[in-house]
Amino acid sequence: MNKQYGTIPFVREDGKIKVIMITSASGYWIFPKGQYEKDEGKSGTAAMESLEEAGVEGRILKNNAYRTKVFIKSGEEVHLTLYAMEVKKIHAKWEEDHRRERKILTFKEARKRITSDSLLKCLEKFERDFAQ
Repeated sequence: MNKQYGTIPFVREDGKIKVIMITSASGYWIFPKGQYEKDEGKSGTAAMESLEEAGVEGRILKNNAYRTKVFIKSGEEVHLTLYAMEVKKIHAKWEEDHRRERKILTFKEARKRITSDSLLKCLEKFERDFAQ
């Protein structure tokens, strides 16, 4: 069974929580995630992928984990865990900035962009946990 770890990165703007999303290689809007790296551990993998794919760094909130199953491009089922990440730094340039678009979105804007039912369910759970 394939396992991936990532984050739902968020910031507070004008007293409201907004999420940071990126585009996948195929152009879909997703959260940063990647293959489990044993050397990094679960939350370390999530933090590393967030920096590489979205250019964000912050504090992983391990008590706020959102688990789902997704199917990747190859058709393989992946067990995905997304941790809430309170973003402390957004880099203007990052490792994959030439391949990905990054946006800071309201919950409503994020829901409109997500095409995966499983990612949408994770966002909805996150919103229930964090919406003010």
